[in-house]
Amino acid sequence: MYAYYVTRPLTVHARGQRKTLQPATQASAPATTEVYVAAQREVECVRAAIKEAYRVEALDGTLRLLPPAALARASGLPVTLGAGAYADPLAEAAPGCLATQLQALKAAHPHRQHFRLLLINAFGSNLGDNLVGIGAFRHVLAMLRTHLPEVSVDVPLGWHKDDRLARLFRGIDGIDALLTQGPTLAELSRYQAMFDTNTMLTLPRYGQMPMVDWYLWWMGLDPQTVPAGDKRNAVVIPPAAQAFVTAQLPAFDGLRILINPKASVALRSMPDPATTRLVEQLLAAWPRAQLILTQPLAVEHPRVLNLAAAIDNADRLAAVVAQVNGLIGVDTYTQHLADATSTPAVTLFTSVAPDLYPYYPLGEPMLLPEARDLPAWGKMKVPPAEWAHVCAAYGAAWQNLDMRAVLDALHRAMGRKASAGDGFPPRLPSLPATPTPRTRSLTLGETVLEVPRRQRDDPMASLLDRAIATLAEQVLCVGDTVVHLGAGAGEAALALAHRIGHHGRLVAFEPRRELHQLLCANLARAGIRHADTHAVMPEGEGWAVRDSNRLCIEDEYAPLQLANSAVPEQVVCWPLDALKLGACRLLVVCSPMPLLSVLESARATLERLRPVVLAGVLPMRSATAMETFFAGLGYGTRMLGAA
Repeated sequence: MYAYYVTRPLTVHARGQRKTLQPATQASAPATTEVYVAAQREVECVRAAIKEAYRVEALDGTLRLLPPAALARASGLPVTLGAGAYADPLAEAAPGCLATQLQALKAAHPHRQHFRLLLINAFGSNLGDNLVGIGAFRHVLAMLRTHLPEVSVDVPLGWHKDDRLARLFRGIDGIDALLTQGPTLAELSRYQAMFDTNTMLTLPRYGQMPMVDWYLWWMGLDPQTVPAGDKRNAVVIPPAAQAFVTAQLPAFDGLRILINPKASVALRSMPDPATTRLVEQLLAAWPRAQLILTQPLAVEHPRVLNLAAAIDNADRLAAVVAQVNGLIGVDTYTQHLADATSTPAVTLFTSVAPDLYPYYPLGEPMLLPEARDLPAWGKMKVPPAEWAHVCAAYGAAWQNLDMRAVLDALHRAMGRKASAGDGFPPRLPSLPATPTPRTRSLTLGETVLEVPRRQRDDPMASLLDRAIATLAEQVLCVGDTVVHLGAGAGEAALALAHRIGHHGRLVAFEPRRELHQLLCANLARAGIRHADTHAVMPEGEGWAVRDSNRLCIEDEYAPLQLANSAVPEQVVCWPLDALKLGACRLLVVCSPMPLLSVLESARATLERLRPVVLAGVLPMRSATAMETFFAGLGYGTRMLGAA
């Protein structure tokens, strides 16, 4: 994992994304809120923004990079899982190290019920790598769920020109949130652990073992424990994409063959002259076949259907591969889609060995002639300057490719599928019918409300709610005014609102922003129109804004907890006295509000209206100070214990 910060203000934007970066207060010692994890292409975008904003060719110290060694000294970061946890993975990482790591993680958090993990860098920046990586992740997820009570994984996808990777990850079991920008180091406090595939091309054993095996090994599983049939790909194809492609394909009584000659880099792509030669050979050899193209090519023929303009996203490309009888392509995403859709495929490799993908039963890999002797052998990509020097050699090799052998290979692959009958069904899981809910229903008497799904049960919070209910029955009448400071999602506040009826008035303060939003939703859902809510911390002498750590309701927390992350959030503060209430029969102040400070800011209201007060949960060390405060107002006090 790499990170960065800037020493001058900067706004970064690319293809519908925008990010405003605040400069480090101290350039030599930036705060955790000022250091950003480098998501894919983000540093590249930052460099471009600096040159545009400040008109400098050199970055002039505006951008500061923090390599993994520097980040390792930072405190509070999530632990790394898998082989990446070791300084020397080849020597230190045991084949099944993940199980041991998860046992240690659980022991470090013995009472935690939900673990949030981060997958840094996803599985690279290409669709094919990510499709293979997702297949490996399914086995890793099973291990996570074996050792942890509940787990979810967030994935920073980086700054891409389109949403292709987001489409691929959509609906994947175990994936919770897709982040298109790198989080700050402070935001990493939400996570208990992470996998890190940053600088994937340079990591140990990459390219030296089958790709799915490498992902399994890097994430801490022993590849030999996973059956070969379970290492195949699966892809979600939305019904809308399937229907769109079906509409693009006219009725045809014969085989449909897809030609996909282009990869993300020229090194692994088929030049146009070779593609044209392949198309002509196929048309002549298979007179009843229709050829489908998804890339522009200057070929006109009644049996050639060019869908380059229509197939404009990854979903539609997957749908095309699923609806043809065979594929001839290069080392790129379509070969992995062909495995997921059980489409017979010939894949032409130019610079890496076909044994990186040995688990595709309907695949026929072929090497470009003399590929191992070509100058870029062993590389997935090369810089533009290097490609300019070697492209002629690859052009000559493509000219020497025996197209008859390519067609024979496709015929063999199609024959294997035909002879197997139903032995190769497509692996096309459906999108989940509904997304994972963020809340759960809670029934309290006749009141049903939504609370955050990962809000844990807390005996002290339950005791406080019972005390509020008991006191409400004793002192409140229909038409009364009641104030609830620290109302949370509304567990007790709704019961109070029902108790006083629609002629009464509920005044609720909840400074934790996401809980305040849920409180408002619960009140509206229950038809409570006699409530005033304020996203305010009720303390101080006047209006003020201060920083507070954020409560993220998607993460595990206790009801009486003020924050569960180091992410800062501005909170508005003003006292209850500012409302100048005309009536108040009951005043409830709940943790985690600072009880004594909040009551101090309500002193005038207490002196003037003399409400009954319930304040809790009160630490024993604060009992004397609380008694002294109320004695000064002429109040008597009674302590309610857990017993």
